[in-house]
Amino acid sequence: MANREKLFLIDGNLYAYRAFYAIRSLSTSQGYPTNAVYGFVTMLMKLLREEKPGYLAIAFDLAAPTFRHREFAEYKAQRPEMPEDLRRQIPLIKEVVSAFNIPIFELEGYEADDILATVAKKTEEEAREVFILTSDKDMLQLVNSNIRVFSPSKKGLIYDVNKVRELFGVNPEQMPDVLALWGDSSDNIPGVAGIGRKTAIKLIQKFGNLENLLYNLDQVSNQRQRENLEKCARMAKLSKYLVTIKEDVPIPFDLNCCRVEKGNLPQLAELFRKLEFKKLVREVESWESVLL
Repeated sequence: MANREKLFLIDGNLYAYRAFYAIRSLSTSQGYPTNAVYGFVTMLMKLLREEKPGYLAIAFDLAAPTFRHREFAEYKAQRPEMPEDLRRQIPLIKEVVSAFNIPIFELEGYEADDILATVAKKTEEEAREVFILTSDKDMLQLVNSNIRVFSPSKKGLIYDVNKVRELFGVNPEQMPDVLALWGDSSDNIPGVAGIGRKTAIKLIQKFGNLENLLYNLDQVSNQRQRENLEKCARMAKLSKYLVTIKEDVPIPFDLNCCRVEKGNLPQLAELFRKLEFKKLVREVESWESVLL
């Protein structure tokens, strides 16, 4: 029996990339790549078996620019394009997810992170425990007594409030302030020149938040840091804006649509035949008990 008190929210793009690079060579007899689809399915099944979520939803990024790109043209500019073999598999991944009867959320102008945050905040009281599966540091700002971040890239490390404090030295809600100073190379967030992780944490521990720090620069004893903060104040504020997750994305949502139920087994079997996943075709009938 699934635990009806838990909601798991998955960053679909993260799952797709992890699946794509975990299995480097798999395709149909016609040469169509299927490694990401297969890896995505196996990771999804592992989650269903081991965590037994009562509710589950997946969010994907869309190709269109977001509000962050409009504010900062260089946002994520350093990232390479999605590999073509992965891009071709995204529609198939979504088709399989739909056959599992798992809802997919995506909205032009917003990132999957913003959608996951919105759903988490809307449902944390109803679901009691919300787990967001992502590797993005900025998502740690959402952590509270009901919401946790589950990092699949670190052997299932779960960030609760105490874990965030232990690893970053600040409360979850202060993570945007730390990242505003430290920056985030994965998203091309500039931060403040000359200020790394340790210094950023120390400054936020002392001043509480970015705004208070910038208002009291005369109390920063290190001259070089003080000068860099003065010079980069506008960029620090922009960086904080970029790393702050939206919690009010305008998406229609009903928790009941996320309830884990039996997938469409005939449809899954047919998809797996088309993709030539012979092992999964044989196994799909035994999944009925797993998906109830």
